[in-house]
Amino acid sequence: MILVDIGNSGVRALRCSPEGEWDLANVARLSWPANLNTRHKASPQQQAAPNQRWCDSTDPQAFEWLVKHIDAPRNSRWIISSVHQGAFSLLQNAVNSVSPSSHVRAVTRRDVPMDLDVEFPDRTGIDRLLSSWEGWSRVNDRAGASETPGRSVIVAQAGTALTVDAVSKDGVFCGGAILPGLGLSLQFLAAGTDQLPWIGNHYVTESPKLPGKNTMEAIAAGVHASLVGGASHLIKTYRSRVDWNEAVVVITGGDGNLLVPHIDPPVRYEEHLVLKGLFRVAKSLSA
Repeated sequence: MILVDIGNSGVRALRCSPEGEWDLANVARLSWPANLNTRHKASPQQQAAPNQRWCDSTDPQAFEWLVKHIDAPRNSRWIISSVHQGAFSLLQNAVNSVSPSSHVRAVTRRDVPMDLDVEFPDRTGIDRLLSSWEGWSRVNDRAGASETPGRSVIVAQAGTALTVDAVSKDGVFCGGAILPGLGLSLQFLAAGTDQLPWIGNHYVTESPKLPGKNTMEAIAAGVHASLVGGASHLIKTYRSRVDWNEAVVVITGGDGNLLVPHIDPPVRYEEHLVLKGLFRVAKSLSA
């Protein structure tokens, strides 16, 4: 089984057994910048992990590389969560080309056994639902709803966007907040100004220099403060309500490590929460 999380700025793919045996160190990744007008400024050289490839989101060869790199057996099941239709189509074409006997299954809202208390359920991102469902399930140590309410959960997902979503004690998705993530913030600064450079994501660390002594240090410090401050404010506001004052915060996403030290407990970090949620859903689909 191949689990795939397609976001707005990349793809994460993980090969696992039907029993859930996997190695998170072997997640294969495609990454690309958002499609912003950066005033023809030079793209930064981004750091890449051994299983990561920086590419253009429309490059079919990159998606073929991903399929080959994951080295899936014949007749594999590809269980996919996607918020990027173009990337999904390219991945589907790559799977059909490299491994034509495999089966591709896109997960939808209706595959997630979770009630939604929002105005437009069908417009809620599948990544937000999967991470919220998985985060709540892990905190409450059960795969589905129960007659006995558990603990409320706040899920902060730090990816292209930073989403901070709330799940009630009985496992209902109650909505949340969306703001620009790390990469978007860096690009927005470059796109909206004449002289500020577009710097790489890796310049923003857990402990940026403050005050910054040059433009790059100042950008890194400011974007870090925006990310951490926004998440902290939202979480404190949720917890100020009676039903949420003991909520557990679950942080995930590639930039989640920037948030963890600044959030009051109880808080935990869960790597690749969407992929883990996909596996939980995949088990129910094959049951």
